[in-house]
Amino acid sequence: MDNTTITLPLLDVNSAHCALRVEKAIRTVPAITAADVDLDAHVAHFTSGEPAQAVKEAVAAIQQAGYNVATDQRHFDTTGITCGGCVRSVTSVLSALPGVLAVTVDVPNNTATVEVVKGTVSDDTLADALKPTGYRLLPHAA
Repeated sequence: MDNTTITLPLLDVNSAHCALRVEKAIRTVPAITAADVDLDAHVAHFTSGEPAQAVKEAVAAIQQAGYNVATDQRHFDTTGITCGGCVRSVTSVLSALPGVLAVTVDVPNNTATVEVVKGTVSDDTLADALKPTGYRLLPHAA
């Protein structure tokens, strides 16, 4: 499997000590082969052959160390999702994308919320990932 480099936007990392703690935390994730923190840019870079899982584990390790990663909550209307099996399929497909941290689907209200690491996954990428399944994510009507 090819290695992918991922960049995580860091919050509350404001000193060399903080950066070192975050880098050390990220390096505890088994799927990560290399990691570094750019204090000036407030980002962490890491390389992994399993990027989707590595992102989730890196974010958890960073939070365990007392820091955080910038995330976005994306809200969508859905079509075609009618049962628990559909929800499992949608959750599985979206969770396999590097940068997706959590997926919540509300079948009765035909909505979905996807938590992503800020700047890693576009709405179009999320929607495109579901196209082969027949399920759709649509911009959430305000």
